[in-house]
Amino acid sequence: MVKIAVIEDEVIVRETIIERLTEAGYHVVSAENGLLGIDLIREQQPDVVLCDIMMPNLGGFGVLEYIRKDPATSLIPFIFLSALSDKTDLRKGMLSGADDYLTKPFTKEELLNAVKVRLHKRENFEQSMRSTLDQFRHSLSRSMPHEFLTPLNSILGLSNLLRENRGDFNEEEVSEMLGNIHQSGQRLLRLVQNYLRFAELESMRQDEQWREAITDDQFASPRKSAGETVAYVAAQTKREKDITLEVDEAPLRMPARDFEKIVEELADNACKFSLDGTRIEITGRHIDGFYELTVMDHGRGMSPQHVQAVGAYRQFDRTAFEQRGIGLGLAIVHVIADLYGGTVRIDSEQGKYTSVTVLIPAGKADEGEKE
Repeated sequence: MVKIAVIEDEVIVRETIIERLTEAGYHVVSAENGLLGIDLIREQQPDVVLCDIMMPNLGGFGVLEYIRKDPATSLIPFIFLSALSDKTDLRKGMLSGADDYLTKPFTKEELLNAVKVRLHKRENFEQSMRSTLDQFRHSLSRSMPHEFLTPLNSILGLSNLLRENRGDFNEEEVSEMLGNIHQSGQRLLRLVQNYLRFAELESMRQDEQWREAITDDQFASPRKSAGETVAYVAAQTKREKDITLEVDEAPLRMPARDFEKIVEELADNACKFSLDGTRIEITGRHIDGFYELTVMDHGRGMSPQHVQAVGAYRQFDRTAFEQRGIGLGLAIVHVIADLYGGTVRIDSEQGKYTSVTVLIPAGKADEGEKE
């Protein structure tokens, strides 16, 4: 049975709402003020919350703030009840994260309709989440074994061949096989490192105290960091002649390690998804309080649907294209940018180009460098 929480300090209003909702077949729990309401929501986990704005002890805005901060209750639909006709208060409620509002006095039909709309939207959201989770599982089961087993099989196969038939190969052949073993080992190591790094970043993103602590991190040498990182990626992919780098110096409110990871993943993706001999342009500019890092390749591009769906473990057209990596690159970039108050924008046209721009908050030149 659908459970609805009613938080209202006026007894007559609260009892009337409870009666109307109960008659409509809902299970109703209630509280007479905001403090009790928070405990009620956490304990009962209702499907919808109806909450008055003006209450003693703690008003509706405070209740909303508390439950939105708690991951266990943050997605519960929240409807404000207000006797206020002031548009400012209603607008404040919606900007605070409320899903809807009812202005007293309201009719039974208005009450039930507001609840039905919120329940319907929640159901649609949950269906969408289930669909996304199913896609994630499918992508994970399809790509993860392949990506880990391919380099591992190469390492085991070639090393076993050398171990059992060393005398059948000349020095050049042995050197080539050892090079392939090393390359496969490096690929496997990077997969594991990215997987662990993504898990670490996701954990950090959920830790509000840690997020506040990193806001003072800053470094002032993006040109050097980007140059060294791009040189490494270019050497690994043999694309030294294809990449151009024009990166300005500016203080960034982000540790060098995370900036270098952004550059590495974007440059590596650009090399993967574009043909040898095509241009890859990397630029960095200080613009209006942000540092704008852009990596553009002239490869196969992505459709608008693919751009919107970019996420962890997600790859596209796997059956048509051989791709290395488990799709964590852009996901790592997104999480790092979010941690430091930045954003990521992807522009792409199939068959022509992909451009990824990361806006990183700029630091202050007189604060010095922290790494």
